Amino acid sequence: MESEELEKIRALSPFNHMGDSDFKEITAKATLSSVAKGKMVFKRTDEDSKVYWLVSGSIDLLDEKFEAKNRKAGEKVLLDPIDNNSPHRLTAVSTEESRILSIERVDLGFFGKGPSEVSTDDVEEEGIDWMSTLLSSPLFEFIPPANIQTLFGKFEEVQYKKDEIVIKQGDTGDYFYVIQAGKAKVERSSGDKTVVLAEFQAGDNFGQDALVSDIPRNATVTMTTNGTLMRLSAPDFQSLLMSPVIETVTLEETNEMIEQGDPKTYIIDVRSPKEVEGDKLPGSLNVPLLLLRKNLPKLKIEGVYVMADDGGKRAELGAYILNEKGFTAYVLKRETGS
Repeated sequence: MESEELEKIRALSPFNHMGDSDFKEITAKATLSSVAKGKMVFKRTDEDSKVYWLVSGSIDLLDEKFEAKNRKAGEKVLLDPIDNNSPHRLTAVSTEESRILSIERVDLGFFGKGPSEVSTDDVEEEGIDWMSTLLSSPLFEFIPPANIQTLFGKFEEVQYKKDEIVIKQGDTGDYFYVIQAGKAKVERSSGDKTVVLAEFQAGDNFGQDALVSDIPRNATVTMTTNGTLMRLSAPDFQSLLMSPVIETVTLEETNEMIEQGDPKTYIIDVRSPKEVEGDKLPGSLNVPLLLLRKNLPKLKIEGVYVMADDGGKRAELGAYILNEKGFTAYVLKRETGS
């Protein structure tokens, strides 16, 4: 390989995290090929033992609807391998004379994500196909196909450094986030006490609670590595992702569902125990919203759940949380004065 091409390869991932000896060894196993304009690099649905990078030139990436996105060498998205999946989810076709680097996946697997002298706390985790991960969520059973293409077009990529705060407890909700690469921790503070609630990694999403419920952020999310996040603004989240997921039923309809009994229907009141006193819905179970996620393992996946509150937004968040996890949930439409 020419030194100029080696420099281009050195800028690609994961080579940019390798020590000199590892880089020399892996490139000795690699193949750098010239591909003429209009030639197929790989085909969608094909199993493939190789990993590919675009070193120079440009390619079209075609999805299952044969909709194409043109990508040029040097673009940020192409610093990572091209459609690093087997079987492939896309078809790659050169749109000009191009140079393609390929390495057997098994050979690449012998090398770590970076040289030993680089701390894994300081670099982002390997990026993933965040779109496919999000699409695998049960939520997308509710999303009209026309919304999906528009939805992904609205996401924007943002970079964060280690220890940088993404969202802060008490702030107003403004974005929904998906982690493409990197890790983060979730903390909630009460008085002088701060508790770590969870840790997020590539593929996880967060930020929806404040957007669905219109209440302030209930926790702080801080990056524990450098990372790449995809974010969706509150208005786009509400119109494209939340609205199709939230369906309402009346108390009369709920009682009919309970009487039919197949599947069994439950009413869950997500208010605090104090709020429920003196205003309990007959037959309802009280699971405060903050404890709902913790109690999900106790719920029956085959059941139907009708979420209730005082007519506010908490029931909507409760239904969203359950639907996101594959349950079937509705929001109880409470009439004024009931």
